[in-house]
Amino acid sequence: MARLISNIILKMFGRRAAYTYRYFTVRGRLPNFSHPKNLSEIIISRIISDETVKFADYADKIKVRDYIREKGLESILLTHYHYWDNPDEIELSELPDKFVLKTNNGEGGHDVVICRDKKSFDVGSAKEKLRGSLSKKGKYDYQYNYIKPRILCEELIETADGSQPTDYKFLCLHGEPVSIFVASDRNENGKACFCSKTIDWQPLNDIRSKFNPSHDVAKPKHLAEMVAIAKILSADFELVRVDLYEYKDQVFFGELTFSPGGGLFSYNLDALERYGRIYNDGK
Repeated sequence: MARLISNIILKMFGRRAAYTYRYFTVRGRLPNFSHPKNLSEIIISRIISDETVKFADYADKIKVRDYIREKGLESILLTHYHYWDNPDEIELSELPDKFVLKTNNGEGGHDVVICRDKKSFDVGSAKEKLRGSLSKKGKYDYQYNYIKPRILCEELIETADGSQPTDYKFLCLHGEPVSIFVASDRNENGKACFCSKTIDWQPLNDIRSKFNPSHDVAKPKHLAEMVAIAKILSADFELVRVDLYEYKDQVFFGELTFSPGGGLFSYNLDALERYGRIYNDGK
């Protein structure tokens, strides 16, 4: 119901009004987008002013690879096997036995199709899902509308138990990683559990408890390298989230996100205000 109301407000009154409603339903108070103080208000104000549009090429999961290479970090790129403009162009014979299909403008892990065995893979269902993903338009964050939608086939990160890999998301403000948003226990539909850690892997109570995993997430072996990479990749931006993985005993790149969670994520208000102060103090 809240999503329906939000979309009605969006159509009738625009993004600012719709975001005001969405913020209120999540936070229980009205936002200040004119003089944003907390991280949520800061991110949303960047979205509704279209400041995030200039980062479209970096949010593009294909084009961003050129930026990673420019930074001398080509070794952290997963293998890309193929690109297509249309899902009907996908030919299984051209692909390895295991792979991931996703859109270059997708977000939140929802526009992903995993193939663990090509012999039993339902390519028809995959094409239909990807067709729907390609046609999506950003109602709130227009940066995704400036990305030419394509499908990419990427190397599958395999885990011992077949689950999706833990995602280490480094929140970076003015070129400095300030915390790690950890996404674990992600299912095939993209839903995950979340916790937050300091840069040296101490627990933070940033995330509302209903989103927390039921177990403690293990510290990544290459944490120091991850922090160094996040610092390199965030150096050119005031606010960005750098997503990384561990695989094959090394670090791999996921994506750069300039409007994490659309500004309406699972942080508690104290954390949002703390990160807002760090951001505003660095301006």
